[in-house]
Amino acid sequence: MNLQTAAEGILETHVTWEEVEKNLQEALNTTARLGKNKSVVHVGEGNGFLSRIGLVTCDWEGTNNNEKLPKQFALKMASCMAAKKMEEVTPEQMRLDAEVMKQMWEFMEIFIKDAHNAEVKAYNFLRKFEDSVAVPHCYFTVPFSEENKLAGSIALDYLDNTRISHVYQTLSVAQVKQIAHELGKMQALSILNEVEKEEWLGERDVYTAFWKNFTPEVFTQMFGPLKDMDASTAESVDAVIELTPTYFGSNLAITLHKQYGVRPVLVNGDLWSANVLVDKETEQIRALIDWQLVHHGTGVEDLLRIAFSGMSSVDRRGHMDELLETLYDSMEETLQGAPAPYTREQMRDLYELVLPHAGFFFAPVAIPLFMSTLSDTNLTEEEKERRKTIVLDKVRGICEDIVIFHKKNESKRKFEWKAPDFVPNEIKVAPKVE
Repeated sequence: MNLQTAAEGILETHVTWEEVEKNLQEALNTTARLGKNKSVVHVGEGNGFLSRIGLVTCDWEGTNNNEKLPKQFALKMASCMAAKKMEEVTPEQMRLDAEVMKQMWEFMEIFIKDAHNAEVKAYNFLRKFEDSVAVPHCYFTVPFSEENKLAGSIALDYLDNTRISHVYQTLSVAQVKQIAHELGKMQALSILNEVEKEEWLGERDVYTAFWKNFTPEVFTQMFGPLKDMDASTAESVDAVIELTPTYFGSNLAITLHKQYGVRPVLVNGDLWSANVLVDKETEQIRALIDWQLVHHGTGVEDLLRIAFSGMSSVDRRGHMDELLETLYDSMEETLQGAPAPYTREQMRDLYELVLPHAGFFFAPVAIPLFMSTLSDTNLTEEEKERRKTIVLDKVRGICEDIVIFHKKNESKRKFEWKAPDFVPNEIKVAPKVE
């Protein structure tokens, strides 16, 4: 058994109702049972690679009169099934040889388990100040271990009446400013709660682990659908492909704070638009979620990813200075006189240095994320075209800026970009052809 195949547990995972009920009873200090009419609905379809998320509705039985138990909660279960579904909608000409895919899925399973266990630790750290920041309350966590090799899970407070913004949608400038403000506050609180002493965060190299799931050839192929969808992107995409040997394997976002000589802050590591919960009525930001790629780093990394994924190219470029200022102002205000990890000028330099690396991490992944949403048979051709236009604008802009900032950074101080022991995957790529 593994995380790659459907199981008989909740939403085809290995997590069982019995385990969830036991863990929730311990967390809530209750003997009440979930009830025979409990239910679960899959709410994370098409929004990520590493897990399945269920909205559990409880039918509590045996409660005491004064008990206040949640009517619903979100159950996040580590699984390869979401990524498997994205593979299914990949165009036939882009699919790889079966043996190649088997080896890549073995790497992916290891990556998912590590990511889940990191998120468990992240929520344990965030508990120190969760009442002061936009993160959901965590009821319980179940990490992977020698005894538990298949059923990793996290139960979170369900925030009703919220939505996410997919890659084919856009956030307003005002909403991204809210996120920047929240990031500044969260990063300051991480400093005040001695995030530097969380040694496990400093040991996490999520970028190198990510690159090990690919070969340079496979990574380059991920750009293929972009040129197929719009020939006008060819020039910018080809320019990025030329840079792939230079950036493939880069972990600069993980190590830059050490090389630059500044203190680290808590970095979500995967703060794209689908990992932000927005209130459906007020359009205010309710929560930043998904901490599987958490690590030590600089605050600009999370801001770059939400801007890449959530904003049009025009808005991102036109308002980035304002967003950087918002983040720093919020961090300074929350620190209340405590030393900041870096100056404003250093933050802007860090932003320019990280941009091409963060762009390489996100741009090719945006395409399969988008394509997985097109399997909805209810979509009209007009809606598909609208979505495609938004995604192409974002990815084209990212590709263009990767090249621009690569050239700009060539005149700056040089940094080590890759782990000393990093070796590109040597799996031979053999694309299937019709």
